[in-house]
Amino acid sequence: MTPDAGRSRSPLDLPRQVMRRAGLVALVVLLLALALGLARMGDDIDDEVDAAMALAGVMAGLGQLAQRDDASALASLQALQAGHPLRHLALQVRGADGRLLLGPAPELPDAPPLGWLLALHRQLWSQPDTRQVAWQVPRVEGGAWTVSLTASHASERREAMRGLMDTLGLLLACVAGLLLVMRWNVRQAFAPLGRLLDAIAGIEGHDTRAVRALPAMPIHELESVAAALRHLGAALDSAEAQRQRLSQQVLTLQDDERARLARELHDEFGQRLTALRVDAAWLGRQVVDRPALKAVVDGMSLQCEQVQLDIRALLARLQPFGPLADAHGGGESLARGVALLQALVHSWQAGGRDHSTRCRLELDWVDAAGLAQPWPEAEAAQALCLPRALWLTLYRISQEALTNVARHAQAGQAVLALRCTGAQQPGAALRIDWQAWDDGIGLPDPAAAMPRGNGLAGLQQRVWAQGGEWRASAWQPGDPRPGLRLEARFASRLEGAG
Repeated sequence: MTPDAGRSRSPLDLPRQVMRRAGLVALVVLLLALALGLARMGDDIDDEVDAAMALAGVMAGLGQLAQRDDASALASLQALQAGHPLRHLALQVRGADGRLLLGPAPELPDAPPLGWLLALHRQLWSQPDTRQVAWQVPRVEGGAWTVSLTASHASERREAMRGLMDTLGLLLACVAGLLLVMRWNVRQAFAPLGRLLDAIAGIEGHDTRAVRALPAMPIHELESVAAALRHLGAALDSAEAQRQRLSQQVLTLQDDERARLARELHDEFGQRLTALRVDAAWLGRQVVDRPALKAVVDGMSLQCEQVQLDIRALLARLQPFGPLADAHGGGESLARGVALLQALVHSWQAGGRDHSTRCRLELDWVDAAGLAQPWPEAEAAQALCLPRALWLTLYRISQEALTNVARHAQAGQAVLALRCTGAQQPGAALRIDWQAWDDGIGLPDPAAAMPRGNGLAGLQQRVWAQGGEWRASAWQPGDPRPGLRLEARFASRLEGAG
């Protein structure tokens, strides 16, 4: 038995709301049908009474035909027929010679679509009715008239068709009302679904802002979903904060190790190399009169100098922004940060690591509306700063990305791109998009390569430690070589120098 088997489930709100409102519409339609039926019943009663009185009047007029001459008798019958036409019957009067003296009143044409439906009914379902009542009426002038009353379905057909049309109209109104209520219910109930879907998409992208902004839902079911998403978002925020703390701790340990190595190189090797150069200089003075030995000593001195230059370059890469104590606080100008990235690119381009790979740095700036802006000039770039920790992250991920290109990509070119979006003034919010791509052999599945030690996991860790977004993907289809694209996005704020 599952844990939820004995738990009672609360009834769903949405079906109950739909049924309540649909029932209200049905009640309104029934009351409207009752009102219309009562009104129609009164009209039908009046029509039937009028038809009976009209028939009585015709019969009274026919009873007086024997006392009137032909002209006045026909005139009275025509007046009766014009004022009160018969229903269900057609009156005809023929003379002694069989000539038609009075025929049925002509039917007025019905407007479409009623006329079309009446014609269709006459053709398909109405058979000719030959029932007739006829009698002789003697005339004072001699001879006799033949008076006949023939069954007629026209008026009853028209009345039935109008009743059918009224019923169909009422049903149409009922269906339309139910559909409108259901549409309104669904729209009201599912209008917050868009925000719930945005929240779910945000959770998939490790962004819980949409979850935190969820309002109270109007439907119990949706509120349960929203509550679950809020709980999930809170857990994700907690996990993300813990992951950032762990990443920062790991990166701090790495930077501490780099600082220790830098100190060891500077204090130990620097002093020993300086001592070696001093000894080589003294030895060179001692063998000045022996050219062969002098050349060897000078070569030793040059080698010591080159080793010192290599150590200084290594120290610059280990601590590009100076001692570790200053690496995580304060700001660094745009000018210096870009200069370090350019120096990094130049060192990979001309430093002997991979002469076959061309490497370049691309800088781009757009305002909040997406319009391109020139990169700040030297003086402005010196006055605008970004947090030093962010610059260090940009430097390290660029360094690692170029290392991956050199080791694995077999690329012809590699590009580092930095795009800033925002105003070029202190205090402005800034979005920083970093990219590194190459045209090398690429990775079929960058996600699967993360645990295999290609450096991508370290890049992702550094980006996440700064609260940034990270993505690694294969280059666009159709390019000559698959390549690899690395992307990171950071949110920051420009600071003023000083």
